Amino acid sequence: MTGATLTIGGAFNSHVGIVSVPSSFLGDTSSTSGSLNSLLENYLVSLTSSIQGSSTTGATYAFENNDVAAGPGNDFVTAPASGSVSGSLEEFTNTEFVGDASSVSASGSYTVSSGVTDVVVQAPGNVTLAGNDSTKFALFGAGSNVNYTQSIGGSASIVAAGGNNAINVTAANVNDTVYSAGNDTVSFNGTGGNDSVNADGDATTAVLIGGSDIATVTASGNAQSTVVFMPHSGGNLDFINNSTQAQTVYSGSYTASGGANVFAPNSITVNAGAGGGFYVGGRAGNNSLVGGTGAVTLQGGGTGDVLIGSGASNNMFGGTGLETLIGATGSGNNVFQIGLDYVGIGQVTASGIVSTNGSGVQNFIIGNTNGETITGSTVSGSSNMYAVVGSDTGSLTTGGSTLTITNFGANSVIFLVDSTTQGPSDTSIYSIQAAGGVGGGTDVYLNDGTTILLKGVNCSDVYAATLAGGVVGIGHT
Repeated sequence: MTGATLTIGGAFNSHVGIVSVPSSFLGDTSSTSGSLNSLLENYLVSLTSSIQGSSTTGATYAFENNDVAAGPGNDFVTAPASGSVSGSLEEFTNTEFVGDASSVSASGSYTVSSGVTDVVVQAPGNVTLAGNDSTKFALFGAGSNVNYTQSIGGSASIVAAGGNNAINVTAANVNDTVYSAGNDTVSFNGTGGNDSVNADGDATTAVLIGGSDIATVTASGNAQSTVVFMPHSGGNLDFINNSTQAQTVYSGSYTASGGANVFAPNSITVNAGAGGGFYVGGRAGNNSLVGGTGAVTLQGGGTGDVLIGSGASNNMFGGTGLETLIGATGSGNNVFQIGLDYVGIGQVTASGIVSTNGSGVQNFIIGNTNGETITGSTVSGSSNMYAVVGSDTGSLTTGGSTLTITNFGANSVIFLVDSTTQGPSDTSIYSIQAAGGVGGGTDVYLNDGTTILLKGVNCSDVYAATLAGGVVGIGHT
């Protein structure tokens, strides 16, 4: 079952239910044990007990229902008759004081009352709500569209159970957890916080990260999420894709006034799962982008990055510096691009490691390198295609590169190409000769100063030929 109706019970003014809250999260409230809806209902039942009390214990929770559809004068308020008050529930609903729900759409701006610990919004329409520093739990029903801002302290669990919601957290040093089941935009722009977002069901959730908060985002069910780092944001991200859908994480450059490029100096960790997706690492480097069984596009950000493709189809683009790009054992077709243009930066230099154990076609698109090592696949049925891009576009400076290729065998070919990877390069072979040093091999010298070492390959086993279209190919007999 998809979705459920959550009920805050009660017997005030002779009506049984205080308010019913529709939820788009997966699972019902009773038979789906452990579902979020079941957990929410259990919590609401406990609130009901605290509001009403029992035959042996008095009420410990204050309660106010704001009927925002009918307007002022139609609210219902109750408070414990005596003893200490442990909390307070405030509702913004289209339900009047005798329990009847209005069909009128409610819109307006409201502020959560001082001292309130629990907030519920269930009113068709558009509600703008300012939070406080005491709220620990907020629930927005699937029939509501809430623009909620938390600008002062207090960590909370915020449940957006459907609808179109905007949740804005700008407070410092708060640790908020947001559950999203609707078409939601969640913005973290605070400092010193550890925040999390859980997109579930059929949610389409956008997460905007600013400030220096650390965020964890998880997509589950059939949810689709997009995470974007805002300009100058310094927070890091842990992203987990448990959804069947492809996800997007983007951390790149932004054009500031005056035309300068600015970057989000952060690092991200991604587990792409079965859904796959498009993931861009932060410019601080030390990103871990790990593909699952789904198709992925992974873009590195800087030194220390590790990019791993594990599924049938993977595209990996290196950033700058010392990075590691891997086509994992069991992967299929892999594309690796290193040392070429990075959006917002220009051409980068690769000086790390590329290695693959993929079973299909392994494509390497190679620009400017400084000591890069590439290890091709030896899996049965695999092939290694190395496209070495020349500097014929005028914007690339690939000359003078140094590159080592290992596992260069009969399933491997080097192509000297232009920036389209289809036409011939302006770079040609200067010489092919035996390499000295430990392990031996063959050095391929190009006339632009580039040196390619084919590690462990006898010079007599290497040949060069001009192929169709004028592209020069270098192969192994």
